[in-house]
Formats: sequence, structure tokens, C-alpha cells
Amino acid sequence: MSLGLASAESESQSIQRELITLFSERLNVYVSSGENLFEGGILDSQKFVELMMLIEEQFKTQIDIADFELENFSCVARIANLILKRKNPSTSPYTSEGQFAPSKP
Repeated sequence: MSLGLASAESESQSIQRELITLFSERLNVYVSSGENLFEGGILDSQKFVELMMLIEEQFKTQIDIADFELENFSCVARIANLILKRKNPSTSPYTSEGQFAPSKP
């Protein structure tokens, strides 16, 4: 595994931990990284808007209107990938769909 790839995965895991804490402390719900937030009833329209504001505040990044797709917010891991992509668009190893796609050497 290349150093850049390991770094991106580590950063994604760090963001996931921050998101789980944010859900717990600010939204008063416990979630895991892979849990479906919509199917589990954790996110509804009101909590989704609140989450968007918290993400922009906590991570100092703007979520683009093009990113407002349910798949991007279906679980903590996908939200973390989206945040990573928005913070580092040129270096992110994640596609716009949140899928891991490392660059080829």
C-alpha cells in the first residue's frame, strides 16, 4: 500500500470517528460507520439539514449541491469519503460516488 493511499484511508477513518462523535454529541444518536442512516430512521429531513450545517461547521468545508444525493449520506463511511473529497478534491482517492479508486502509478 502506498503512503498516499494509507494516508487517505487513515484520514477517512479519522473523519469517520469525528462524525460518529458528532452524531452522538450533537444529534444525540449512536451510529456505526456502515449503518444505513436513512433505513435505520436516524436521518429524516430535519436531521439531514442539521447534519449538513454541522458538517460544514465542524470540517470547514462546503457541500456542493451536486453532492446532495442520498447515497452520499447513507452511512458515516460515505459521508467521510465525501468530506475528504471536498477538502482535497485533487488528491482524494474516492470517486464522486464515494467509491475507493486509487490512482495508478
